[in-house]
Amino acid sequence: MTTHYKTEHLTFGYLLTRFSFDDILPDFKHLYQKNAPESYQRTNWEAYRNVYQNLQKVETSESQYALYLASRWEGCSPMIDMNCSVYDKDADEIFQPMATYDSWPEILGMKIIIEHDIIITPQELTAGLFWEITYYGQKL
Repeated sequence: MTTHYKTEHLTFGYLLTRFSFDDILPDFKHLYQKNAPESYQRTNWEAYRNVYQNLQKVETSESQYALYLASRWEGCSPMIDMNCSVYDKDADEIFQPMATYDSWPEILGMKIIIEHDIIITPQELTAGLFWEITYYGQKL
């Protein structure tokens, strides 16, 4: 499946209702191994499972921002970790990287805007957003 699915109401919170941690784990492990190979073997996947399951319970809130997924010049899609940012709702101006945005309820409720040339499955998208939201350590 590519990004040709309906995206007008797509949010991270919605994706969390569609996929279990096991559904996204292969893609999440792939991102982890590519981005943090030095710690990949020591990763506590059950701790991430707990964070994911807790994240599924977070109530979403509205935001004035949107998540914008853009292609990377390296051509490494579906690695969305460094190209997913918080933008204004029209995707005209970046506000900050998703990894540094501190309101998880808002992130879960933000509309996701996917650049037209991105080919990504919903599971890859969910894994990438989960990677991004936990990039600076597990919190919640």
